[in-house]
Amino acid sequence: MAIIKYITVIFPLALPKLYSYAVPKKMAKKVKVGLRVEVSLKNKLYSAIISEVHEDLTLEYTPKPIVAILDTIPLVTPWQISFWQWMAAYYCCTVGEVMNIAMPSGLKLESETKVVYNSDFDEMAASLTDDEYLVAEAVSIQNELTILQIQDILNKKTIFPVLRSLLDKKVISVKEELIEKYKPKMVNFMVLCEPYKSDPESINAAFDIVTKSDKQTKALLAYVQMSRNKNFTIPVSDVCQLAGVDASVIQAMVKKSIFTISRQNQSRIFKKDENELANHEMQTLSVQQIQALDEIDSHFLHGKPVLLHGITGSGKTRVFAELIKKNMDGGRQTLYLLPEIALTTHMVERLKSIFGEEVLVYHSRMNNQERVEMWNAVLLGAKIVIAARSGLFLPYTKLGLIIVDEEHDPSYKQNDPNPRYNARDAAIFLSNVLSAQIRLGTAT
Repeated sequence: MAIIKYITVIFPLALPKLYSYAVPKKMAKKVKVGLRVEVSLKNKLYSAIISEVHEDLTLEYTPKPIVAILDTIPLVTPWQISFWQWMAAYYCCTVGEVMNIAMPSGLKLESETKVVYNSDFDEMAASLTDDEYLVAEAVSIQNELTILQIQDILNKKTIFPVLRSLLDKKVISVKEELIEKYKPKMVNFMVLCEPYKSDPESINAAFDIVTKSDKQTKALLAYVQMSRNKNFTIPVSDVCQLAGVDASVIQAMVKKSIFTISRQNQSRIFKKDENELANHEMQTLSVQQIQALDEIDSHFLHGKPVLLHGITGSGKTRVFAELIKKNMDGGRQTLYLLPEIALTTHMVERLKSIFGEEVLVYHSRMNNQERVEMWNAVLLGAKIVIAARSGLFLPYTKLGLIIVDEEHDPSYKQNDPNPRYNARDAAIFLSNVLSAQIRLGTAT
């Protein structure tokens, strides 16, 4: 078996070409297309996506070795890389610019410059200016500081002349360190101790233990109420909120061996809401809706995009829901594109009332941490994604249906920054790449 020696990577930058790097022997068996690797470019460290692997490669330059492999499984699929390359060619921009808008910023890492203490400060003190002295003293105490921290110390934006002088005098040195932007949300969860956990009838003994404390009794009652749905591991904050107590009450019950507390990762995007979990029955299809579905199916058999026209209130959403259900029954994912998520909350609520927690919403108001979790959820097979145009770039593994609602809307066009693309047209191309069905809808 041949050993991989080189990789070509994509940076989230507007670079005129892709760069290749050497793979150390100890990493050769781990590299795969779609993994992030830590590499150096112009004296900075970046996370770049592997787009190609090579056993041999002829280059005009001596490739640098990769520093590290950042993932165990690929975060980007091969079809996404092909899609990025098509968009770059079709919309006249670079692949890096497409990658930059495609991936959440929490997955695009770049290094932070840190200033490190490097000499005997006391010997150099007499030859330093006031600003140099302040920086040198701070670095000697903290061992290392970021550029932003030094700007705060000097209360200046332009600090590089000071740093250059300190570097020349060998008082400090600089290093680059890759910064991880995504951090999972860690929450304290509580669960009953034994024997209360495995023997529900013994819970009365726990109530006897806390009978002298109204707050502890309220907390135990709140926990019992919330665990009725057989979910016995519950966030401490949820129990405290329902009982109207603070976390110190729970800690007191931990000391009495009623609860144990563990720190766990909590999803930012899967919010268990009883209203959302309800699976409402869909209305019976009308004759016109059945006819529309039959015609859509016949066009789908020939692999053609379908445009469904119907005035507002004509029942298009019911047709969409039926198409989504059929697609889900086939074990495939659905992407439902809307021009503006904020202006179509009624559509989101309606689909959630039918499909419950299977519906995830991806929009511009999500913070960077939520975007990373959404990316990972889609990679793991999230069933239904409702999104604005950026939903095209999520890493679907089994995409079977794309719905572009209000396909005439100008909001599907991105004017700035690059790529300046039309999400409707790109969705049609994407459906061909993934052999997915695509349905466009309009009331205009």
